[in-house]
Amino acid sequence: MIKVPNITAVSDLESAGKRIYNRIHLILEDDVDLTKEPEITVSDEARTMAALTLKQGASIAHFDFAKFTAAATSQGSNGDVTTEVTNTLSGTLAGDRPEIDNFIENYHGKGFYIVAEDRISGKKYIYGRPRCPYFFTDHDKRKNSDNASCDVTFNSPFPFQPLEYLGSVEDPVAA
Repeated sequence: MIKVPNITAVSDLESAGKRIYNRIHLILEDDVDLTKEPEITVSDEARTMAALTLKQGASIAHFDFAKFTAAATSQGSNGDVTTEVTNTLSGTLAGDRPEIDNFIENYHGKGFYIVAEDRISGKKYIYGRPRCPYFFTDHDKRKNSDNASCDVTFNSPFPFQPLEYLGSVEDPVAA
């Protein structure tokens, strides 16, 4: 078991909401070869996951959320026997485009492994683990005098927190 960590203060630069500027990479659960488990390290020193292996012909989709709209939350409560957890990743896709409509119509309820790449530090974090994806659960599409955009939300009932992702998001490894 990992010991309880010391959690030190961080600067405003590290915690400011306006600093959040990620590119999102979506890997469809059905496109992952689960017979080849990626190495996962969870210790006092590191929390990492090696590359997922994709099936032949699979690809990674890339979402550019509107600046500063990516948000991740994790909520849990302890019951008598188990802990109920809801992890959420959401963001805003700007514009009124066919790609957004196609995603809404074809992928609601589907499982995804989501890699958030910080455009400032270059670090990548994966949401979801093998057989424990995030699911595309909600959308809120608007086209009005304020803006044309669509908020998309992915949820996970699994207790796992994001890991630093060591795989590539540009050149997938085929099975």
